[in-house]
Amino acid sequence: MKSLDENLKNRDVKMLFKHPRLKILDEFHRRINAERKVLDMKELPMRAVAVKTSHLSVQDMAYLLKRCSQSTNFSRCFFGSLKVKNDKN
Repeated sequence: MKSLDENLKNRDVKMLFKHPRLKILDEFHRRINAERKVLDMKELPMRAVAVKTSHLSVQDMAYLLKRCSQSTNFSRCFFGSLKVKNDKN
């Protein structure tokens, strides 16, 4: 049986980033912060983007990424699409 130290040393970090959800989160994070940097705004941490999209499936996140990429303002489309409308009639 391998020791814990051996398992930690042999762990490939790139294997963690093969999940599609992490790739999409990374793309959201990169694109949103690129726009924020241009506007001299504070960068958003990765966990903030992860919390905002935690209720979405991988397919929904892929759709949202495609929709935001086609928009002229990536951040506005991202945050606007995640808003929940209250129907109080």
